Formats: sequence, C-alpha cells, structure tokens
Amino acid sequence: MRSESTRRASSVLRASAAFAGIVLIALVQFALIWRIANRHTAFDPLLPVVAIDVLGGALQALLVRALLPVRYREPRGWSVLLLWLGCAFVPLFGGLVVLASCVWAACYPRSHSGDELDDVPAPEFVTHLMSRVSHGGGARLQARIVNTQVNASDRLSALVAIQTMPTRTTGTLLRELLADPVEDVRLIAYGTLDQAENEVTQRIFQTAQSLETASTDARRHAINRQLAELYFELIYQNLVQGAVYRHTLEQADRHARAALDIDDGDAALWMIRGRLALANGAADEAATYMARAQALGFPRERLVPWLAEVEFLRGDFPRVSELLASLGNAATLPMLKPVARYWST
Repeated sequence: MRSESTRRASSVLRASAAFAGIVLIALVQFALIWRIANRHTAFDPLLPVVAIDVLGGALQALLVRALLPVRYREPRGWSVLLLWLGCAFVPLFGGLVVLASCVWAACYPRSHSGDELDDVPAPEFVTHLMSRVSHGGGARLQARIVNTQVNASDRLSALVAIQTMPTRTTGTLLRELLADPVEDVRLIAYGTLDQAENEVTQRIFQTAQSLETASTDARRHAINRQLAELYFELIYQNLVQGAVYRHTLEQADRHARAALDIDDGDAALWMIRGRLALANGAADEAATYMARAQALGFPRERLVPWLAEVEFLRGDFPRVSELLASLGNAATLPMLKPVARYWST
C-alpha cells in the first residue's frame, strides 16, 4: 500500500511539474515575442519569432511526452516529432492545446475496450483429441499414427489400416514416418511405399520392352500413351521426390509427345501434358495444352479445376472465382466442394 501511494504521489508530482513547465514556457515565449514586437530593429522580426516558437514547441513536446502513458511514448522519435508539430502548430498556445487534449483523453477514455486488437498465437493442432471426432475416419487414423504419445501397438494397427487407402493421400505421411523413432513403424512405412512404387515401375519396365517390338504406328501410339500415364501415376501418387521427380516429369512428357506425334487428336494426352506442365510450374504451357484438350472434346467440367489452378498461378484471382463458380452442381467431389465454396463467396 505504501509503495502504491508513493507511486501515485510521484505521478501527481511529475504531472504538476510538467504542467507548470508548459505554462512557464508559454509565458516566456509570450514575453520574448512581446519584447521583439515592441522594439524597432533593422532585421525582420519574423525569424526570431519563428525560432522562439520552434524551440518552445520542442521543450513543451518533451514535457507533454512525460505526461503520456508508457505505451504512447514509443517509438520515441516519432512521438516527440508528432508532439512537437502539435505544440508548434499553434503559436504560443500549441502546448496548452495539446495538454488540454491529453487531459480530455484522461478524463473521458473510450468505452469500447472490446474493440482493441491484439496478437494471439496460432492455434495448435492437438492430435490426441482426434479420437473424439465423429467424422473423417482416415484423418483420425493418420492423426493417431503421427502422435508418438499413443501406444506403439495402436499406431501400428492404424498404420496397417491405412495401407488400403490410396497412396495419393498417404504418401506424404508415409515419407514422414521413415524417420519415426519406432523401428516397426519405419519398416511398414518403407515397405508400403516401396511396394506401391515397385508395382508402377515394374509395369513401366514391361511396357517399355514392348515398345521396342512395336511394328505399327497405332501400337507405338498406344504404348507411348500407356507409358506417359504410368510415369504420371508415379507423380500423382507422391511416389517420387527430388531429382527422380524431375526425371519422371521429363519421361512422362516425352512419351506423351511421342504419342501425340503419331496422333495429335488424343484429348486425354493433351490433358496429361497440361497437368505435367502445372506440376512443373509452367502455367502458360498448361493453359495451351488444356485449351487443345478442350477443343478436342475433353469434358469441360473436368478441365475447370485445372484451369482455375492455371489462373491461380498467374495471379488472376477473379478469374479463379469465375471458373469455379461456373461448375455449379458439377462440383460434387468432396475435396472440390470446399474449394468451390471458398472462391464463390
């Protein structure tokens, strides 16, 4: 209690001293300007009057700053500059005007304290609470797998359960589990990824051998088309990364071009080339290939999401909203519905 009363007394004393200083500076300014105005001098009296006002405003600004709450005193340079402008803007009485404004603000503070903005930390996703969610079984399984606080046997059971899910949705998770502290989890994750990759690469190897013996253009077109689709499958299922990913992109596009050199009327191959260009970040090339696919009769409702991605990469966001809104009831895929809803609002 004594320290609190001492602090209040110190604040009152400091405020009184600052108030008296501001009034004293204003009186000194008035006296000096009055003296200059009543003397006949050879020089223009405006310059010394301005100098007195500027200097007095600076001294008053320092005193007013001492009266402000701590949160209003920073940044120091800007706060002093703004107060000095306020004190010097009105000759002689600028400091008193600023002081009256401070007193008014202290006596009549704003009543809408709930309008204040503040920084809050980003929400943290708590994986062990996923067991209470009544929907999205796959999400609950994946959350249980990555949660190292869960019993190892439960994690292994969940990992075995997601083996039946498409690698497209679990590939990223399985790669993260390759560094898991539990050895059995690492082995199962590696085995699942390796099996999925081997299945596709084995088919690529067998199909590539048959390409060497193909004797007709129709046969070579069909085999190159299949190879392009198989290489694209490696990308689609998240089975390749890094340099292998770049090589797979090149091989898929090479076989697609080889098939189109024989028959350039294959709309699905133009669509594959468009998606490969998107994966490579080439939005303009993707737009060209997809326009060609649409001209050859590829269903528009299947093209629209990819065309929207092209416009997103280009930065044309109004066009993205327009394309997705044009889907209407065609946006039936569960993963597409929230995207279409977001861009249409």
